[in-house]
Amino acid sequence: MPLASSFIWRPAVILLGSLLGTSVNGQLASDPEKLLAEADRLAFMRLWTRAEPLYEQARTAFREKGDKRNALYAEVGRLRGQLPTLAVPDVSDRLAAYLDDPIVADDDRLRLRVLVIKGETDEDLDPALSQRSWTEALVLAQKLGDAVWTNRARAELGLVAFLLGDTNTAIVNLGQSIKVAETTGDTSSLVRWLTLFGHGFVELNRPEQALDFYERALKAASAVPELQMPLMTYVGKADALVRLSRPDEAEQLLNAALDVARREGALGFQAELTLRLGLALSQRGRSAEALDAMTRATALARSAGANRIIAGIAMERARVLRSMNRNGEADAALREGITAARAMGERIMLPRLLAQLADLQLTRGRVDDAATLLEEADDIVEGLVTRASSPWARSRMIAGMDDVLVSRIRLEGQRSRGDPSRLFAILERARARSLVDLLNSRQTTGRPVPPEQRTVERRISALQLQLLRTSDRTTRQRLLNEILAAEGQLAPITTELWSAAQVTPRAAVSVSQVQRVLRPDELLLELALTDPASFGVAITKTDARLIRLPGKAAIEGEIEALLRAIEKGLSATTEAATVGSALLGGIPNLGRFSRLLLSADGATHLVPFDLIVPPSGTPLLETHVVSHIPSASTLVALRNRTSKESPTQMALAVGASPADSASSGARPNLAREATTRGVYDVDAERLRPLPSAADEARVVLSAFPGRRSTALVGNEATEQAVKAQALATFRLVHFAAHGIVSTKVPSRSAIVLLPGSGEDGLLQAGEILDLRLSVDLVTLSACDTGTGTVHGLEGVASLVRPFLAAGARTVVANLWAADDEFSLGLMREFYRQLADGADVGEGLRQAKLRMRQQFGPSAVPKLWSGVLVSGDSSVVIVSPDERNAR
Repeated sequence: MPLASSFIWRPAVILLGSLLGTSVNGQLASDPEKLLAEADRLAFMRLWTRAEPLYEQARTAFREKGDKRNALYAEVGRLRGQLPTLAVPDVSDRLAAYLDDPIVADDDRLRLRVLVIKGETDEDLDPALSQRSWTEALVLAQKLGDAVWTNRARAELGLVAFLLGDTNTAIVNLGQSIKVAETTGDTSSLVRWLTLFGHGFVELNRPEQALDFYERALKAASAVPELQMPLMTYVGKADALVRLSRPDEAEQLLNAALDVARREGALGFQAELTLRLGLALSQRGRSAEALDAMTRATALARSAGANRIIAGIAMERARVLRSMNRNGEADAALREGITAARAMGERIMLPRLLAQLADLQLTRGRVDDAATLLEEADDIVEGLVTRASSPWARSRMIAGMDDVLVSRIRLEGQRSRGDPSRLFAILERARARSLVDLLNSRQTTGRPVPPEQRTVERRISALQLQLLRTSDRTTRQRLLNEILAAEGQLAPITTELWSAAQVTPRAAVSVSQVQRVLRPDELLLELALTDPASFGVAITKTDARLIRLPGKAAIEGEIEALLRAIEKGLSATTEAATVGSALLGGIPNLGRFSRLLLSADGATHLVPFDLIVPPSGTPLLETHVVSHIPSASTLVALRNRTSKESPTQMALAVGASPADSASSGARPNLAREATTRGVYDVDAERLRPLPSAADEARVVLSAFPGRRSTALVGNEATEQAVKAQALATFRLVHFAAHGIVSTKVPSRSAIVLLPGSGEDGLLQAGEILDLRLSVDLVTLSACDTGTGTVHGLEGVASLVRPFLAAGARTVVANLWAADDEFSLGLMREFYRQLADGADVGEGLRQAKLRMRQQFGPSAVPKLWSGVLVSGDSSVVIVSPDERNAR
């Protein structure tokens, strides 16, 4: 099987057990049929190295008997067993010649065997060739009624689809094949495909999730004595460990696997493992040793004729060379990698190689050369993103290609002369693209949910309900493993649903389109952090300009200092001024506008801008309404969206506490350790009561006397009760509850309600998307609901986004832990302001100012600055006519 690199979903998972010598017992050796049967048994488990000597003996015996058919069958198996030590192009050519042999042409079973091995071989050489072989193999397997090889061929076609840029087919085919393999007991395939999923998550820079798949693969392999050393699983696990900054563990794992690969003479595996060893050494600051390891890896890959491995090593080797200021050698390495990637039509790694070479050209002042390289890279990436039919696939692809996009930002920032239009176009093609797709078109609305999806969702809910009710570590780990397995079953179902919806990507908005929806008093600032310089695009109703900012590393250091001061409960005035100077110092006309709309990037997603002090010396809270937008395209979509629903109720207010212990809402004692609304895992012992949750829900309703509203508090605050509401009939929805943000699986981030009626009590991001909202405001008075994992230019995976996508125009959420009692006071004032006619942004600003005035120095920024407005903050809940009619 071919030996592919770590940078794609590697086609190879050769499973090496204890070695079988070239001799066999006398009874087996005297019967070539039995030799062949035993070799096939080992080969079926992908133990090709062990099968190879048996195929060789069988081939010799069949030749002596004049049995050309079986001799050829054994020869093909022998060739496959030797593949790790041979040049892949040579093996591919020999297999192509076998397919033209009349014996193979007239024998379906023999032809299937040759096609399978040809397909595996070409996956590392030429995915298009591999696709042809696997397509014919699938047809033949179906014709022969061979269910196992039908399933295997379908999975391999999914893998090839990924190599050709079709992530949806990959997810669907591999996900379905894993389910079949689990049912049929095809353990070697199960290990292989779980490993491929792990490689995919590593490729998309999600190593935590990748480790889960690798551990599942290793657990499956451990149940079969012959499958005790799955080398490619260990290669992938080492990759994930390196990315998680755990190089010591990775190095130990790699050295053990290298010993096996060397004993087997597996050149491709040695190249893969040696590269990972170099990565681990590089992470530990041992650049010279890392470079030596990568040079050895390149030589091994050349000997194996593995183009993809050569391309992957080139990318990593160039990074090390550049860190050592050996730019000439880095240039040569990248060009070698580009040549190898182009030779096999590789679409995943090629744009990254092009972008890295372009970045190198930029440092040399060769702007035109860099532009040419990046135009090619950008075209490839756009093709990949466009072919990904679901918003989630697009989001993952954009995040995975972040280095290409960052190189484009550097280029446009460097060659732009005050005109921000080109840089703005680059940012808007990537930023929050999945959310923009959902805002512009709800393709799955009204489509029937497949019964299988409902079954798996119910299974996940039941498991999470059990997880919520237990604190036993062993039980919790078992439940988490079962949830992960269920998620794997769900992925192909939901991906197929979106694929069938045929979502049409939309062009990014232009500067003029943004200006048409901006108010005269608004300034929109879109940030892009890069090194050595960052950039901002400032747009007003009548003007747009490019702003140069300090480098990403410097800005991140200043933000880190600010967040540390906030976490310690300090005023953070000095730190806020430093960040303000870096991010806002280049906007000379900031004071002319009373509203600042921010589209953040990287670490700026974590900044509470209300607290920031610009060069004017006055904190933004005192001078500006500050709101956050995932992208300018999001703002345009929100302001152009029209609602078909006429709300008949004012508010739905939900106050959910793990225990019914609502308090009277007395003035908070800010000196004590208050109950906070946030947990890191769904552990019942950590879900403390929220005494003010019910009071807060009632405060919302009391702000709008005489208007029809609904409160769900105490035992009524169940997930089922929320879903049963006619949500499109409300103007606003308020949640006072615990919040959970999942960094591993963002779609499982949730508002914690009460379980019941078959629901687990976790209103999760994926479920929020299915809600039919038409509300002006959703308030998430819970911890961490405004933050989450940042996925490059695609943005942050928070609970804000699914509510916007589901139909909310504005969302108020918290970046960090919310003090229960302080939150009650803040929300009381916020809704009073809304009832008096303030828009959402101004209402929250006035509420914060009021709380600071009321509590003085005790109202430290940690208590209020993390509460942010996202979306269209100009929304007015109570119009002047309604206010006058009271």
